[in-house]
Amino acid sequence: MRNTVPTIRAVGHIWKKNGKRRRNGRMIRRFLSLNLRTKLIALIIVTAFIPVSLLGLFSYNYVTKLMQEEISEGELERLKQVNNNLTYFINDVEQLSLFLYKNEEIQEILNKDPYRSPEEKDEDLQQIERLFETVMGAKNWDVSIYIIGANGDRYFSTQHLPPHYNHIRDNWGAFRKAQAADGKNIWDTHYSIRPEEMQEVVLTSGRMLHDHSTQEPLGYLMIDIYESALSDIYATGGKHLNDQLFLLDEQGYIISSQPNKEIVGTRLSYDFLPRVIQGDQGFFEAEWESQASVLTYDTAEDTGFKIVSLTPIGLIHEKNSLIRNLTWSFAILGIIISSWLAYFLSKTVTDPLYKVMKVMRTVEKGDLTARFAPKYNDDIGIFARRFNRMLGRVNKLIQENYEKKIRLKESEIKALQAQINPHFLYNTLETVNWMARLHGAKEISKLVVSLGEIMRYSIKRGDDLVPLEEDIKQLKNYLNIQEVRYRDQFNIHMHVDEEAKKALIPSLLLQPLVENAISHGLEGKVEKGNLSITITVISNSLQIIVEDDGAGIDSKTLDRINLEKPLQSKGTGIGLQNVKRRVFLYYGNDFTWHIETKENEGTKFSITLPAYREESA
Repeated sequence: MRNTVPTIRAVGHIWKKNGKRRRNGRMIRRFLSLNLRTKLIALIIVTAFIPVSLLGLFSYNYVTKLMQEEISEGELERLKQVNNNLTYFINDVEQLSLFLYKNEEIQEILNKDPYRSPEEKDEDLQQIERLFETVMGAKNWDVSIYIIGANGDRYFSTQHLPPHYNHIRDNWGAFRKAQAADGKNIWDTHYSIRPEEMQEVVLTSGRMLHDHSTQEPLGYLMIDIYESALSDIYATGGKHLNDQLFLLDEQGYIISSQPNKEIVGTRLSYDFLPRVIQGDQGFFEAEWESQASVLTYDTAEDTGFKIVSLTPIGLIHEKNSLIRNLTWSFAILGIIISSWLAYFLSKTVTDPLYKVMKVMRTVEKGDLTARFAPKYNDDIGIFARRFNRMLGRVNKLIQENYEKKIRLKESEIKALQAQINPHFLYNTLETVNWMARLHGAKEISKLVVSLGEIMRYSIKRGDDLVPLEEDIKQLKNYLNIQEVRYRDQFNIHMHVDEEAKKALIPSLLLQPLVENAISHGLEGKVEKGNLSITITVISNSLQIIVEDDGAGIDSKTLDRINLEKPLQSKGTGIGLQNVKRRVFLYYGNDFTWHIETKENEGTKFSITLPAYREESA
C-alpha cells in the first residue's frame, strides 16, 4: 500500500503532462489549419511585436539610466556647491575665532582679578558686548559666541548661557579637544536643544585662550553653530530632488540632517557608509528606508566633512513619465504600422495564390484554356508562368492523344477499306476450298485455307494489341501463299524466343515488314535468296529483325522512308509508312526503328518495342 500512493501520483503527474502536450499540439494544429493570409498576418505581427517591444523597453531603460546619471551628476554638482559654501562658512567661523583669540580687550579682561568690583565687571561686560556686536553686526549668522574665562568671567552673545558652559570641564567634549589643541581651533559635533528657543546646536568651534605674554591659560572660546545656519547653506545650492540630506564628519557621525533630525549626533549605520567614508565623491544606487535610492556624496577638502544626499529612484522615474509615454506611444505606433504592413504583405502574397486557386478550380471543371496573368516577376509570378506552361503542355498532350486515337481509327478504317468486302471474300474462299477438295487439288485447297485465315485475321474484332504468336501464325499463312507464288526462289529462316511469344504487339505488324522484304528485295533476285525473321527479348524489350539478301534499297527510297514521305508499295500490303505510324501511335517515342541496306547486298530492318505482356497490359 505504501508503494501504491507514489505510483498513483506519478501516473497522475504524467497524465497531466501528457494532457498539456496534447492541448499544445491541438493549438498548433489549429494554427497551422488557418488560411495562409491569417497565418502570415499573425506571424508578421508577432515577429514585429517582439523586437518593437524589446526596443521600446531597451530605449526606456537606457533613457531612464541616462537621465538618472544626468540627475545624479547634477546633484553632485549641487553638493559640491553646498560644500564650497559650507567651507567658506567654516573658514569664516575659524577667522572669527582667531580674531577673538588675538583680541587685546579679551586678553586684558580675562587677566583681571575675579574679585574686582561689580562696576568694573559691568564695564567689562558692556565692552565685550560691543565687541560681539562689532564682529556679528555685518554677518547674518545663526551662531552663538561664548567666552568662558578661567577667572570666572562668562560672556555670551545670546541671552542665556547653556549649563554645560557654566563650568569648565577639561575632560568633557569641546573643552577636552580645545585643551589638547593648545590654542588651535577644533570642531566638535553634538546634538543639543536650547529649551528657551528650541534651537538645535549641531557644530561647535572651540579654542583654548592663552595669555600672549606668559602663555598661561585664560579660558575657552566656544562658537556654537545652529541647524538653521546649515539649512541656509543647503538652500544656496538651489532646488533638489533628494528626500534626505546628511552632513557627516570623517568618522561617519551625523553633524546635520534634514528633514529627519532625530538621528543627528549618531553614527550613520547603513551598508553604504564604508563606501562613502573611503571615497571622495560620486554616486551609486543604495537602499534607504527599504526603498531603492541614488546616493550622491561629496567631501570638503579643508574639513573632511561629507555631504550626502539620498534621492528615491521613484522620484527620478516620475521625471521620466513623459519619456516613458513617448517611448510606449512610438512602440504602439510601430506595432500598428507593423500590423498594417502585415496585412498589406499578406494580401500581396496571398491574392495571386487565390487567383491561381481560382484558375485551378476552373481547370478542374474541364476548361484547360484558363490562364493566370502574373503582374510581377517574383516567386508567385514564376510559379504562375510555369503553371500556365504546364496547362499548355497538358492541353497539348490531350490534343495529341485525341489526334492519335483519330489517326488510329482512320488507319483501321483504311485497312478495312483496302479489303474488298472481306466477309464476301471469306465465304467465297470457303466455297473454292470445298470444290478443290472434291476435285483432289490439295495444293489449291492449302492455298485457299491460308488465304482464308488471313482474311479471318484481318476482319477480327477485339483488342488492338495481340499476342506475338497470333501474329506469327498469320505471318505463316502469308508465307504459305508466297511460297506457292515464288516456288523455290528464296529460303525462309524464322527464330522466335519462347519468352517472346506471349509479348503483345499491334496486330498485322509482321506481315508488312516481311512483305516489304519480299517485294522490294527478293522478288527481282535471279539466284535463290534468303529471308531471315528473328524475334528475341532483350532487357524487357522485344526486338524484331527482318533481314534479306536481295536487291537492297536505294538511297533515295531510304530517305523517303526515314523522312516519312509517301511510299508506294506493291500489291495490297500495308506500306512501311503505315507500320511506323501505327507503332508511333501505340508506343509514342518508346520504340526504335532502324534500317541497314546496301544495294545488291540486302536489307536489315530492326524494330525494338516495349515487351508488354498480357498480365501487364
